[in-house]
Amino acid sequence: MKRVVTALVALAAVVATVVALADATQNRPDAVRAGSLTTVSFTVSTRGAQRGEPAAAAALWAVCSATVPGEVSTAVDAGRAWTATVEPAIGEHGEKRLVGCLEDLTLDRVVGRVLDIVAS
Repeated sequence: MKRVVTALVALAAVVATVVALADATQNRPDAVRAGSLTTVSFTVSTRGAQRGEPAAAAALWAVCSATVPGEVSTAVDAGRAWTATVEPAIGEHGEKRLVGCLEDLTLDRVVGRVLDIVAS
């Protein structure tokens, strides 16, 4: 009887872990807020890329902006960072996808670092 109870508790723990993991990794759409805007500021490290930072920033933004819905601007050089906008504003899930794309090694020798994401 003790083995059956132990097995059931272990099975319940495994099921709970799988359900929690599935919930945490699902890609869900965000609610759309008409008239809203998200501004994204990021830096780019090129690590020896041949075409330089402007081309790398434009390419990285072009690839990563495709992970979120809405109208996106081009990445503009704002001095020490690059800025771009998404309209309507992105939500929590879209922000996670965008940050993950910009900060992962999406393009060879190009890594972004998100400085700020502001929804208005």
